[in-house]
Amino acid sequence: MRTPQPLPDSLRGVSFTPADARRSGVARSRLRARDLRHPFHAIHLSDEPASIHELCAAYLPRMVEGAWFSHQTAAALLGAPLPALPESELLHVSVAFPRSAPRGRGVVGHSLGMLRGTLVDGLPISVPAHVWCQLSGVLAREDLVAVGDYLVGARGRPPLADLVELVAAAADLHRTKGGRARMWALPRIRAGADSRPESLLRLFLEDRGYGALEVNAPVHVRSGRLVLHPDLSIPNRRVAFEYEGDGHRVDRRQWHADIERRDLLETEGWRVVRVTAKDLFEGREAFARRLAEFVPNGANGGAIRAIRHESGGREP
Repeated sequence: MRTPQPLPDSLRGVSFTPADARRSGVARSRLRARDLRHPFHAIHLSDEPASIHELCAAYLPRMVEGAWFSHQTAAALLGAPLPALPESELLHVSVAFPRSAPRGRGVVGHSLGMLRGTLVDGLPISVPAHVWCQLSGVLAREDLVAVGDYLVGARGRPPLADLVELVAAAADLHRTKGGRARMWALPRIRAGADSRPESLLRLFLEDRGYGALEVNAPVHVRSGRLVLHPDLSIPNRRVAFEYEGDGHRVDRRQWHADIERRDLLETEGWRVVRVTAKDLFEGREAFARRLAEFVPNGANGGAIRAIRHESGGREP
């Protein structure tokens, strides 16, 4: 098999169309060589896109004026935490009704009654509040809260939207798919969560009667010389909940830091409940029983409610 002729430098590492190739002196037959990628109709790449940003950038030559990346694609560009979803490998692109939804290989098109956009890293996407509403038609309502938590920001993460914007967008789009999920999720969104599992853990605890939960609230230790921020806490009961993903187990530095954090909190009279993915996504009943023994009767003195919403959190 013959080695394909090298591409001009101007076409390497970027998406290009047949017209671009022709202007650079590249023969049409060269576009059929196996070293090129063709993620979209009439779009060619010398390298496989390494990220959603690169894939969206590759699509830009085909993007019509007034179109915006939306739904799962826009959420991924914003860095929002999402569970595994169907069509996540495809690009979601929206235009305003009555224009026809974009079509083509690798694309899911939408024609929306209301559409507002912005630029993020040079890519046109729906504004974050609209993205949140768009996701309400495909996400479980608990995951919709997790995305809302992400958008309103945390201690080390500036907000991309505030709750007022989410409420306003939900009101504007109240007749669209997902309205009930949005109404359920809005009053449950809280700033401060650092991850999707932390948001889902909070909802799990609140659903079982654990009230007065604080998100990443400061706890002073060592006579006030050091401040810790447990993932979740009930300060008046000195109970902290720490979600430990797999990175906490395999990262040696993180593992030692976790041990030190727990020792410091327990020295100050706190109980620390360590929560894993198995607790939250696979063994909820067993986790609830362990909670009943470790932190009995919920935060309000009532009996812990029966296990409900077993599908409340999708596995990461």
